Amino acid sequence: MTGAVPAAGRALVPQTRLARQVAILGLVLCAIALSVAFPLRNYFQPRAQLAEAVTAQQSLEQERDQLAARRAALQDPDFVAAEARRRLQYVTPGETVFVVHAPASALQAQAGPGRPTADQAWYGNLWDTLAEPGTP
Repeated sequence: MTGAVPAAGRALVPQTRLARQVAILGLVLCAIALSVAFPLRNYFQPRAQLAEAVTAQQSLEQERDQLAARRAALQDPDFVAAEARRRLQYVTPGETVFVVHAPASALQAQAGPGRPTADQAWYGNLWDTLAEPGTP
């Protein structure tokens, strides 16, 4: 059993010249990679931040344009009157108002009177139970 186990005090250094050259070349390549990695990171990081800032600026400009168009529309009296008709059901004097009562939907028919509906707020359910006719 000669030379099978290296001595305890002996360093693990490659024995052949080619192995030493490969090890040194590997160390040199690692050193070069590390010395290039940090400057590249410092180069690409601000570029990414700049791209994010440009995207945010474009979205803000688009929102500004939409708000300017909305502001211009709200300054038009015809648009304001149309919105009052649509949202608030306002009418001008002399117009006839028709109110159409649609039949109850299937969900409301199943819920029946006195049973709260799932899509209504709690205070709406409370008001419905108080406003039902004929309840003691």
